[in-house]
Amino acid sequence: MKNLVLKIRPTLEKEHYIRKADPNSNYWFDFSCIKLRKYQDKFEDRFCLILAGDQNLEGDFYTIPFSVVATLFSEKYLSNDKNGKTRWVGSVKGHELKVNNCIHTKDISLFYGNPLFIDNNYNLLTPNPNIEDPNEYAIQNRKIEINARQKQSLFRKKVLDNFQEKCCLTGIRESGFLRASHIIPWSHSISSRLDPSNGLSLSVTYDHLFDQGYISFDHSLKVIVTLELREFSIPFQEILSEINQVQANLPVLHSVNQDYLDYHRKNILIK
Repeated sequence: MKNLVLKIRPTLEKEHYIRKADPNSNYWFDFSCIKLRKYQDKFEDRFCLILAGDQNLEGDFYTIPFSVVATLFSEKYLSNDKNGKTRWVGSVKGHELKVNNCIHTKDISLFYGNPLFIDNNYNLLTPNPNIEDPNEYAIQNRKIEINARQKQSLFRKKVLDNFQEKCCLTGIRESGFLRASHIIPWSHSISSRLDPSNGLSLSVTYDHLFDQGYISFDHSLKVIVTLELREFSIPFQEILSEINQVQANLPVLHSVNQDYLDYHRKNILIK
C-alpha cells in the first residue's frame, strides 16, 4: 500500500503545497515562504497544505485547508535557515500542529487521511471559487467534519452491535470503556476504515494492547500474544500470559474478515 498522496503527488502539487514529513520525527515540516505565497497568489486560501507521512501507509497524510491554519503561518512566525531562506518550521504531535515561534497550536485530527477530502478521481476537494462570503468556507468545513464524525460513529455502532455491546474478551458492557478497534489500522488502508468486519469490540486496556501489537487473534478469534514477553516487566508478562489463547466472543452480525486478521498478525503483532 503506497501512500496515496505520494502516489499522485505530481497531480496534487498543481493545486496544493505538499511536503514529505517523517512520522517518526513528529511529522517535522518546513514550508517555504516564497512558495507558499505563490499558492496564495494563485488560489488565495483555496488550497491545502499537505503532509505526506510513511510512504508505505496508504492513509498516513494530512490534507489541511490553508484557511484553517492561516493564522499560524503569519510572517512573524517565520524562521531563517542557515542559507538565509525564510520558511515556516513545525511539527505535528497527537494531531496538534505547531509552528515554531508561535505559542498556539491547531487540532488537525479531522484532516488526517480523511477520504472525504478526496473525490472519486483522487483530487482533493477545494471550496467553490465563486463563494463570496468567507464564512461559507467555515460552513463547508463544518459540514465535512459532521459527516466524518457521523461515519466514524456509525462504524463504532456497527462494531459494538456485532459483539452485542460488550468487550469480546472481558464481557464489559460500560460503553465509556468500549472501543471499536480497527484490525487494519486507520492509517494503513483507506478502503477498510469503515468496514464493520474490520472492527473488534474491546475494552480500553485490550484495545491498546491490540493497537500496539502486544496481542492479536488467530482465525478463530483466540488471543495470540507476542513472543517477545521477556522484553517486558514481570507484571506485564503476567497480564499477557493470562489472556494468551483466551477465546473471544464471536460476532453475531458480520464475520470478522480473515484477511484483515492475517494483516494484523503479519504487520502489527510484535515479532
